[in-house]
Amino acid sequence: MKKLLLFSLFISLAVISYGQKEPKLLGYCTASDLTREPYATWFKPGYDTYIPTADVVAQLKKAGPEKFTIKIVFGSWCGDSRRELPRMLKVLDAAGFPKDNVQLLGVYDSMAVYKQGPNREEKGLNIYRVPAFLVYQKGKEVGRINEYPVESLERDLAKILQHETYTPNYRGYQQINVWLANGVLRDPNINPRGLAQQIRNDVSRETDLNSCGYVLLMRNYITEAINVFRINASLYPQSANCFDSLGEAFMMAGMKEESKSCYQRVLEIDPQHANAKAQLEKLNKN
Repeated sequence: MKKLLLFSLFISLAVISYGQKEPKLLGYCTASDLTREPYATWFKPGYDTYIPTADVVAQLKKAGPEKFTIKIVFGSWCGDSRRELPRMLKVLDAAGFPKDNVQLLGVYDSMAVYKQGPNREEKGLNIYRVPAFLVYQKGKEVGRINEYPVESLERDLAKILQHETYTPNYRGYQQINVWLANGVLRDPNINPRGLAQQIRNDVSRETDLNSCGYVLLMRNYITEAINVFRINASLYPQSANCFDSLGEAFMMAGMKEESKSCYQRVLEIDPQHANAKAQLEKLNKN
């Protein structure tokens, strides 16, 4: 991996990390940073070509955008962020949203610091997918849009600002956050099958909770990550990938026998699974 170079972008606190393809915009930044190259290549066309729906913009104006603040967590390396971020900023401008009420935070894509800011600015925000548009009123989060809109950015935002019922994508994350907050996921004695039943209708694919588990793992919430992976394996008992991830988490926790059991299960599902074979060989040597 190339050496990281840190420097300020004018008055912003953005940090640039030079990768193999283009520098990544990291840390707190401003919309003006996005209008500079190389980000302007994707930001300006996305902003210029998006036409917010006029009657919905009128609803946003009526809701009083000055009463709200928005924190946008994004990855300049992320295709979803490159698509949705310019559009959202166009919507906010059209609605007359005060620029001082909008905060942009760029995060890493490296698995070593997965979806983290350079100074852990995202801590406590429970970001599992980017972009994430978090809406606050009087300092309290009143809603968020995860990765992409349910209807459209302006329609989703209008529902949040008008305090209408709104359920973002990846509904299972809401329950994960509740369990994180009340300590359920720190309890080694939880029943993953029971929790899986509670969340079953809110998880559409195995990658949803797998992504969540890895975010927790990379933030050193090892027990919580293990339990998320256990829940996922209960939901998808025939997924080699689910047990492979659980095996990795157990290994990080120093739970060798549990890790072996997971990798053995991987090979029962997929006898040719290369990583499971390699990890079992490593575990059996120790």
